[in-house]
Amino acid sequence: MNSRPDPAEQSPRAGGLLRGFLRLIVEVDESRRWTHRLRAALLLLLLLAGFGLLGYWLPELIERYRR
Repeated sequence: MNSRPDPAEQSPRAGGLLRGFLRLIVEVDESRRWTHRLRAALLLLLLLAGFGLLGYWLPELIERYRR
């Protein structure tokens, strides 16, 4: 009997979102195809715009409902 767990049965690593974000940054920088670079760059811009909008609108909504 082998006491070590099977690698296929191990749970996925934590930090999946961060890992995906870092993978997009690397793909923009090192991808050989310009279409992959463009796609990754657009996804990063959309992600940053989403965080920006969330950071602006969420406090505004909270302030509006507190009144």
